[in-house]
Amino acid sequence: RDFDHLLWSCDLNFVRGEDSLVRALWAGQAFVWQIYPQHDDAHHAKLVAFLDWLDAPDSLRDFHRAWNGIDATAARWPDGDTLAQWTECARRARQRLLDQPDLSSQLTGFVLEKR
Repeated sequence: RDFDHLLWSCDLNFVRGEDSLVRALWAGQAFVWQIYPQHDDAHHAKLVAFLDWLDAPDSLRDFHRAWNGIDATAARWPDGDTLAQWTECARRARQRLLDQPDLSSQLTGFVLEKR
C-alpha cells in the first residue's frame, strides 16, 4: 500500500519487474520500466510489444531502450512537455484497463461463447 502511495505522489516513477509495472500502470503517472533481462534477449521483443500496447511516444520508447541497455545511446532526461506526454500516455493506458470488463464478466462471456 505504501508503494502505491509513493507511485501516486511522484511525477516520474522507475519500476522493475512485472508486478511493479502493473502497479505503475494503475497509478497513472509517468514511469519507466526496467524489464528483467533474459539470456536470449527475449526481453527486447517483450519491451517493444509492451511499448506498442502502451502506444508510447517516441521519446518514451527511446528512453526505455536506453534505460534497459538495448540501445547504446544515452537516455535523454525528459523536459516538462515530454514528461506531460509520458503522463498522458500512462493515463490513457490506465483508462483502457479501467474500460475492460471485470474478470468474472469476461469468464462468463467466454463460457457462454463455448456453449
